[in-house]
Amino acid sequence: MNIFFNSSKTFLPRIDAIYLQTRALALTTLLGWLVLGFVPDEKTFLAEVILAAFALHFLTLLTLSRRKTNHINKLYLTAIILDTIATLVWISFDSGLSSPFYLGLYLIVSFASYLLTRRAALVTTGLISIAFVAVLWPEMHSLRDWLSVALRLSPCWIFVAVISHVAEHLRRSETRMLNLFDTLNKRTSELEKIQAQLESIYDNSRILAGILDVDEVIKAVMQIVNSVLKYPAAALLMRQGETGFLFRGRVVDEEINLLLKTAPEDSVDFLQRVCKLGSTVCIPDILNRDDYTALRPDTRSVMMAPMTVRRKTLGILVAESTVKGAFSERDEKMFWVVARSAAMAIDNSLVHQEMEELTITDDLTGAFNYRYFTDKLAEEQRRAARYDQPLSLIMLDIDHFKKINDTFGHEAGNLILKELSRVAYSCVRDTDVFARYGGEEFSIILPQTTLSEAQQIASRIRESIERTRFHVGEGLARQMVTVSVGLTSFPENGKSQDDLIQLADQALYRAKGSGRNIVQSI
Repeated sequence: MNIFFNSSKTFLPRIDAIYLQTRALALTTLLGWLVLGFVPDEKTFLAEVILAAFALHFLTLLTLSRRKTNHINKLYLTAIILDTIATLVWISFDSGLSSPFYLGLYLIVSFASYLLTRRAALVTTGLISIAFVAVLWPEMHSLRDWLSVALRLSPCWIFVAVISHVAEHLRRSETRMLNLFDTLNKRTSELEKIQAQLESIYDNSRILAGILDVDEVIKAVMQIVNSVLKYPAAALLMRQGETGFLFRGRVVDEEINLLLKTAPEDSVDFLQRVCKLGSTVCIPDILNRDDYTALRPDTRSVMMAPMTVRRKTLGILVAESTVKGAFSERDEKMFWVVARSAAMAIDNSLVHQEMEELTITDDLTGAFNYRYFTDKLAEEQRRAARYDQPLSLIMLDIDHFKKINDTFGHEAGNLILKELSRVAYSCVRDTDVFARYGGEEFSIILPQTTLSEAQQIASRIRESIERTRFHVGEGLARQMVTVSVGLTSFPENGKSQDDLIQLADQALYRAKGSGRNIVQSI
């Protein structure tokens, strides 16, 4: 049974110093009583033993109180016992019922009432009362003696009742206050964490706003989710068409994966509903759900926030936890901020990409424009020269294009230019650069391509165009169109960008001069 209050953390005044002072005063009084000869000679030895024990206990208590040891409560308990014995012995040494030493019992009871629990204090007071009566028993001959003893003991019971009640009330109030401070400290810690997260998200959002590449934006968003929010698993899904979703980034156990992956079909309907809802969605437990495929096999709770900007949902940001009901309202708000920042950054990069494409592409055909062609050719020529790699250039021109415009009109010519660009582009590789050089003339840069390989590609383009029948207007028959093609290659011909263009152009004019609809090389 615990007889002491837990005093490991308290606002109440500690009684160490006060108690040590009173014990020092009591020790001095008893020593003076002994030295002045007030103790009978036959009881001097017993008094000296008790005084020595009293002094030894006092020194031990003094030493341990300075060290703040956990054994101090045991010493207090022994102090109560030793003080009681010493007080009763001195009462017996003195005048018994008339001895003033009974006042020491009040100090002992008061100390016990403050230090011990109420039950322990009542038991201690009862034992002290019994011991006091036992010491005075030989002198109690009349009712007056009994009343005198009762009068001396009654303050002890008053003290134990009042002090125990006050001490318990103070300790209950103290416990509530300590719990309140613990709660405040916890809330303060949470607020500091939230503030740090918000500051980090704000700083990263500013960085996101300055990134103009979509892939880099997605990479940065996944780094924010991983380093700031620190969820066990997270993902960024972009909408693909009207119904599909594509994983653009994933984080599982702090490992970022940016490989593209199509979202599972069994999750698409649920993802669509989240997009339509337009707000953060939390699933406390997905254990028995079959409409969402988690990133981790041990995922229990999921949080999703649509990335919406300008009334358009670009995708969904997903967070997972292995704990059931792990996401709080604060997590939802924080996640929503990140999703909105990601949406604005992605939208900004997409707009920039569109604007950039408009500046480097031809409005009519969708092919790269002349400015981009010249910059790219210079870049590829420098790379080919540095790494000793081949580079080929194709120039093609539509045969008798002026006659087509004169016969069917310029609108028909535009239709032919657009369709011819589509056919030619389908014959080149992803690494090749297809551009409109000017008017009805087109050019193709072929990195790491020899002259013989370029001839094969050029022949394929010429044949595909020749087989195609081009639409020139409503109600008009589709027309056959041919092209003349000239090509050259580095390092066999030309050492500079201008050399390559001039030689490819000369080869083109040779093709035209040789009857058109053929491929010529220099």
